[in-house]
Amino acid sequence: MTVLVTGATGMFGARVTALLAESGVDVLAMTRSRERAEEMTCGSVTGVVADLDDPSSLSAVMEQADRLFLVSPMHAELGRREVAAIESAQVHGIDQVVKLYGSVRHEGDQLDVQHQLSIEALRNSGLQWSLVSPQTVMETNLLGQIEGIRYERSMFGSAGDGRIGMVALDDCAQVAAHVLRADPSAWSERNLEITGPEALTYTEIAGELSKAFECPISYIDMSEDAFAAMLIEYGVPAEELELQVLCHFRQMRAGKASLVTDTFELVIGRPATSIFEWARAHRDAFGLSDD
Repeated sequence: MTVLVTGATGMFGARVTALLAESGVDVLAMTRSRERAEEMTCGSVTGVVADLDDPSSLSAVMEQADRLFLVSPMHAELGRREVAAIESAQVHGIDQVVKLYGSVRHEGDQLDVQHQLSIEALRNSGLQWSLVSPQTVMETNLLGQIEGIRYERSMFGSAGDGRIGMVALDDCAQVAAHVLRADPSAWSERNLEITGPEALTYTEIAGELSKAFECPISYIDMSEDAFAAMLIEYGVPAEELELQVLCHFRQMRAGKASLVTDTFELVIGRPATSIFEWARAHRDAFGLSDD
């Protein structure tokens, strides 16, 4: 069996690639860069060059694959890009498509519209498909707070008192890798919503970090406009703010990121990673090591 992983240099794609390779699965790790493809080629991983913006480039890699892990950056063209991949998968008779989606209820915003284009294409494709849907991801949200935590012992955001079922990246990747190794019919047309073990406010999350780091961490809540201005000041491109940051915090504030499921435990057989456990494991990344 050979699995094609799109976005193999990204956060999710890279981790799923590694987990599949560790279990002996042959992986085609897709990138737009020939240099990166060569760097990724090792053991059962073969770097391949293709571009979701160039559908004609997909044929050569799809014909080598049996299964597809479909993940692409949060972008205004996400839907068009993923539909192109799904159409190529149809042509080449891919046995299974596992798409990365999400379990925050975006409900009609720009990001959701793009994902729904892709999901509708899957439903109409005749292919075996599954969705792996992370709740708000710890790595994206908490590692992005490193500077504030390291130098000011504070996190910043516009989540209000919304509860968030934050989930560890590795938990999500383990579920995706498990589904990609399983009989496709076992998970066909399932939306596997992966969350952490509890839904906490950002203030409560700061409390968990305080315990893990053994120093007080506070959460400073801001208006969306003030938060956006701060991010721009710190170098986040204004054109990326909506899809990369603001639409997510908006849903957190509205209470649409509070879902908690036991899906991870049902699939993998152990409890999902808590904020405290994750923080202890990532303590060094925050410059708060014990030495």
